[in-house]
Amino acid sequence: MSCLACGHPDTEPLVDLGPAPALVGALWDDAATARDVVQGRLDLHLCRRCGHVQNDAFDPSLITYDVDYDNSLHHSPTFRRFADDLAHRLVDQRGIRSKNVVEIGSGKGDFLASMARLGGNTGTGYDPTVDPDLHVDGVTLVADYFRPDEQVDPYDLLVCRHVLEHLDDPAAMLRALRDGATGEDPLFYLEVPSAEFNFGPDGMWDSIYPHVSYFSAQSLDALVRRCGLRVEASGDAFDGQFLWVEARPGPVDDAVPDDVGQHLRLVEEFGARWRSATQHWRDRIGEGEHELVLWGAGAKGVTFLNAVDSRARLTVVDLNPNKWGRYLPGTGHQVQDPAGLGERDVALVLITNPVYRDEISDHLKQIGVHADVVGL
Repeated sequence: MSCLACGHPDTEPLVDLGPAPALVGALWDDAATARDVVQGRLDLHLCRRCGHVQNDAFDPSLITYDVDYDNSLHHSPTFRRFADDLAHRLVDQRGIRSKNVVEIGSGKGDFLASMARLGGNTGTGYDPTVDPDLHVDGVTLVADYFRPDEQVDPYDLLVCRHVLEHLDDPAAMLRALRDGATGEDPLFYLEVPSAEFNFGPDGMWDSIYPHVSYFSAQSLDALVRRCGLRVEASGDAFDGQFLWVEARPGPVDDAVPDDVGQHLRLVEEFGARWRSATQHWRDRIGEGEHELVLWGAGAKGVTFLNAVDSRARLTVVDLNPNKWGRYLPGTGHQVQDPAGLGERDVALVLITNPVYRDEISDHLKQIGVHADVVGL
């Protein structure tokens, strides 16, 4: 495949992580069905021109997003603070007040609700996973994909968070958004997971099948510019786990970064770290002397469990009540309410994301669990 970011015609094999559940945000009502879900292959390739990583084995026909898909992080106070801080910044620094906001991939409408509340804005969110009966004040939620050629109402801000990495042709999407932009010089806010974190020592479990692309700061910049968007600001957020760009429609710029060497070295070391980490935790879980708990039934947790615990020996908990009693894809772990841990002899609580360490440690103390919290 050509590079999905800069368009370079050649990519080279990086690491083949084998089969993985096609959907990590969908849960199931019984363990047998959860274990029998559709799987796809994670065959990661690297573009040496811009540093982009992509899954060249991705098959979009394996992915179906509907109302049962739930990847919301807003049950976490830590994530809610991050999302509210972002909304405050766009309202206060970018002047998004009494404006019209469109969000692609709006989930359950939490971020749009913040934009409406903080800035007196109106908003429309597009996401096929939206429950048609859900109501959010000041926001219209459309249970469908956004189609730029059908957008009529002018907007002042277009938000696209954690969508581009799911697309098998993100350039086509961005070009369509740029060409179909309505309103007077609208601002685009784009956000994706950071490959710098994903392939670093703290982001071991971020490789999931629904993510076709793993954007570095350089490859995201290359994609945005070659699609005719003029970058006004960019950076990272959420302790370096996300990358963001603020841009407006502008000229096409095919320039590529010339400083990708450090990122290439980081990415090239990932395969060895992955093999070492998976073997370590397979051995540790296999000892079976004490109860180990995994806190977090999101994408990272599903990746970790499928890599190291196919026999479902770990206990899994999550703050999202919509997940309680349901089963995770690939391994069939049942998700439990963390409150139940207070009645058990827990030796170790494993977390896949270090940004939640303090939040989880505080919650464990509140429910009377005195176990060590260990980042994976």
